[in-house]
Amino acid sequence: MSSWTAYFHLIRKDLVSFMREFRTKFIDTFFLFFTNVMAFGYFLQQEGAHEGYAAFFVVGAIASFGFIEIVGKVSVLLADICGDKTINHTLVMPIRSNMVFYYIASSWAITSMILSVLLFPIGKLLVFTEWHWEAISFWRVALMFVTANIFFGCFALWLSSVISGLTNLNSLWLRYIAPMWMFGGYVYSWQSAYQLSHLVGYLSLINPMIYVMEGMRAAALGQEGYLPFWFSFCMLWIFIVVCTMHATRRLRRKLDCI
Repeated sequence: MSSWTAYFHLIRKDLVSFMREFRTKFIDTFFLFFTNVMAFGYFLQQEGAHEGYAAFFVVGAIASFGFIEIVGKVSVLLADICGDKTINHTLVMPIRSNMVFYYIASSWAITSMILSVLLFPIGKLLVFTEWHWEAISFWRVALMFVTANIFFGCFALWLSSVISGLTNLNSLWLRYIAPMWMFGGYVYSWQSAYQLSHLVGYLSLINPMIYVMEGMRAAALGQEGYLPFWFSFCMLWIFIVVCTMHATRRLRRKLDCI
């Protein structure tokens, strides 16, 4: 059995397991999505948010909600690495150790895509009059959606490699996820940050989530007012490569891979 054959068999196994719990996970995601859209998309307009803000928010929420599913898997992988180490059973299979880590990131990315892709029609229904069909570049939306979820998978793998143990999981949301999300353009555009302060705008470019939000909004709402689509796309792939390489090296060392 080649490494690639084992890779695809492992992903298939994960997908079968994921589909058993898909209904429950999707219902949970739907309620979180719905409450966010109502609170930020509509109620904020009553406080003075610009017209069209609901569509602006919905697109950003769809782009980022797969991240919630993936981050939850970090704790599962860490618990295994620090506990039973069942991952060792996978590492002794006829598959290169690097491919095991690629499979984990790929599996996480695919499950997040499956979970969040249905948010597109739901989001369109929630903001039907504000999100105009003619503004949507469907092939760019598809390209950015896939790229964003691949980044989420690789970034979660990187988090698994840099967090030393289960005792540090409490800091995961406070130190990594919350700042990255809230300062990543979830409720505002990069242009707004830049207008507030040029320094703040440039500093926010360090945050990969800004490229997820800006790239998806440029694809779904039109390019005007957002970072160039291809710039966001290329920056995300740079983060994907860097996170994957660093995570793989650290995990090989942590698990004493040969």
